[in-house]
Amino acid sequence: MAGPRTPLFKPRAYFESKTPPFEFGRVVVIVALITVIVAAGVGGILWTFTNQLDQQVAVDNPDHNPEWSCEQYQEGGAFEEMPAPSGCDPSVPEQVDRRLGDLVWQELSWVPWAMLVFVPVTWVVQGVLLHVGTSLLDGTGRFTDTLTVAGWGMVPSALRLLVVGTFLVYKLGRISLPSDPSAAVSVMESALSGLGLVTGLVTLVVVAWATYVRTYGIARGRDLDLADAAIVTVGLSLVGFVFELL
Repeated sequence: MAGPRTPLFKPRAYFESKTPPFEFGRVVVIVALITVIVAAGVGGILWTFTNQLDQQVAVDNPDHNPEWSCEQYQEGGAFEEMPAPSGCDPSVPEQVDRRLGDLVWQELSWVPWAMLVFVPVTWVVQGVLLHVGTSLLDGTGRFTDTLTVAGWGMVPSALRLLVVGTFLVYKLGRISLPSDPSAAVSVMESALSGLGLVTGLVTLVVVAWATYVRTYGIARGRDLDLADAAIVTVGLSLVGFVFELL
């Protein structure tokens, strides 16, 4: 009888049915898909959030030249023979109103693109930590096998983003923020009051799920007994959990 198609629900049966290199190429594709999903999810959450921020805020007008610069074109200035730039015209205001959401998006639009690098780097770092940790317990086996296990362990995290992201987008899409900033903050906090509980519960499930998958995978791929494998995988999960709380 063929083993399970993925290790997500029956990791012991899956990894025992495999021999090195644990279908490394398949996991590369899976990590690539996770990367795209995370980047798109973060982008979607950020876009939904900024789309709600319709408040107008005053910012410096980039078309306005500062007074000290304009003085250089006046009589006695260093450039009095030259015409003053258009930004020195009194009709050009020093500040202009901009939509808050546009400003926030302008500042944070790099984050989704950064996920395209962050996720693969996280995968490799987790693989290195698992490999080094199991080496200290006399584990043997290929690094690509360890990376395969680390890659499968990232799948629950992608599912967490989908769950939390869907909840967040649903909540944000149902609120209308007032123009007053302090009132807008209060409305936002009220609308997202349940986010912490949802995120906490989902995170606990995801950490336990990922540890479950990694433990059986590392035990098989690094030729360790289950207890030794658990020491490394639980340790990695605890480090990741603490890192998320910082």
